[in-house]
Amino acid sequence: MKRGVAIMVGTKKGAYVLRSSKTRTRWVQEGPLFAGEPVFHMSFDHRDGESMFAACNNTWGGPKVQVSRDQGKTWTVASNPAYPEGHRNTFRRTWHIEPGHAKTPNVVWAGVAPAGLFKSTDRGMTWEPVLSLIDHPTSDQWSPGGAGETALHSIAVDAGDPKRIAIAISAGGAYLSEDGGKSWRPWNEGTRAEFQPNPEPEVGQCVHHMVSHPEKGGEFFQRNHHRVYFRNAEQKHWEDRQEGLPTNFGFAGTIDPHDPDTAYVIPLDERLRLAPTPGIAVWRTNDRGKTWKRTDRGLPKGAQLEVMREGIATDRLDPVGIYFGTVSGDVWGSADGGKSYERVAAYLPPILSVSTATIE
Repeated sequence: MKRGVAIMVGTKKGAYVLRSSKTRTRWVQEGPLFAGEPVFHMSFDHRDGESMFAACNNTWGGPKVQVSRDQGKTWTVASNPAYPEGHRNTFRRTWHIEPGHAKTPNVVWAGVAPAGLFKSTDRGMTWEPVLSLIDHPTSDQWSPGGAGETALHSIAVDAGDPKRIAIAISAGGAYLSEDGGKSWRPWNEGTRAEFQPNPEPEVGQCVHHMVSHPEKGGEFFQRNHHRVYFRNAEQKHWEDRQEGLPTNFGFAGTIDPHDPDTAYVIPLDERLRLAPTPGIAVWRTNDRGKTWKRTDRGLPKGAQLEVMREGIATDRLDPVGIYFGTVSGDVWGSADGGKSYERVAAYLPPILSVSTATIE
């Protein structure tokens, strides 16, 4: 039986954990954890029901990977990812930490800048570089995204196949491994890079966020720089599902844990990087992007808010809870599948990421 939900919020000045029972009617705020440190991402390991990870990137004290084995009550500093001595890259930041497949209970993945993938086989305490991707023959075509550096920010483990892993790089595009990370191939068929002379290159697309379905194998969804796409692992190309959205730009997007045809995105104005008129909203599709519906009941009318790439997440309850955080420091949540929203937390530092833990 599900006992409750924790929302893990990474901000520019530390992390916060918001906890509630399964009713999700009252939230208790904890934090700041890692006070003053930019926290790019936090994640929860549903395999053991206890482990949490935090990607902390302090400018002065240096980056740290923090690990908890008691649902965030206490934390231990783990080793940082590190490139081999003499490698062209030097580790700067951890962008994303992703628990591995249920069949590989000790494996955890990390995406870093400069763009690289690292693997842990001891539940996130030490890391080894995945050189088959880092030194891929196409890596010389990766270029810095809007953050000013190349970053591997999305890791999508296929729920049905522990050997199938997809990653995304800004700006390098998506790559797929079907042998547990031993080899990789560009996985960008059908996606566009309209800012390049060739708008459909093999690599170089600016993926903003990519996820896999947590229950149904082979299902992937991405929010690209200019469009949104669905793909099944057996398909030859990504399906463009942009039509029906108010803009073709945005950072945040996620997939519904109960239905791989349902997804949520927060469109932004490309020039301003803010919600377009008539203000902030979560757009939902229930038919794999054939149609989209604006949902904004309870959200501030006309508010031109900004949501970052890791800024939206769902829990695993039914009806699903949907949560997003804004650069202005508010967390908004829906406990009824997006029919209505209420403010869960306010006046936090600028929010970089929102993720969830559904507690058994």
